[in-house]
Amino acid sequence: MKTPLLMTAFISVLALGACSQAEAPKPSADKMETMATKAMSTKTKAVLVYADWCGSCKVLDPKIQKVQEMGPMPGLEFVTLDYTAKDAEAFYAQAEAAGVSEAVKAYLDGTIKTGQLLLVDLDDQKVVGRVTKTLEPAEIVTALNDAVKAS
Repeated sequence: MKTPLLMTAFISVLALGACSQAEAPKPSADKMETMATKAMSTKTKAVLVYADWCGSCKVLDPKIQKVQEMGPMPGLEFVTLDYTAKDAEAFYAQAEAAGVSEAVKAYLDGTIKTGQLLLVDLDDQKVVGRVTKTLEPAEIVTALNDAVKAS
């Protein structure tokens, strides 16, 4: 079984927060359990590399929205990295905040190409699949399920 790195990081953050002297509001036990469950259950992130000016994005994005409207997919979380301003630094900062920086940087290899959905295994920090505008929503669901199973 793969080490749940995200869960380890989550527990570390909780532990550090517990040691803090600040009187910050604490989340309820139910909310903490939900956050922990989500952190443990997310194996794969579906990372949309998007820009407003991208023609492929205008075809792919509505298909992804249809897939999301079908309901949550266990083990999967959707993330959008916006490259509209063509600011690589801001783009990679978004990837870092989403926890997919290593995988996205390695896969894109210095060339940010919009109009694709990268399927990132969070444990291995590798892109395990890719979805483009040519797929229909049912095919996208299959690709997403395959990526989660592979993670």
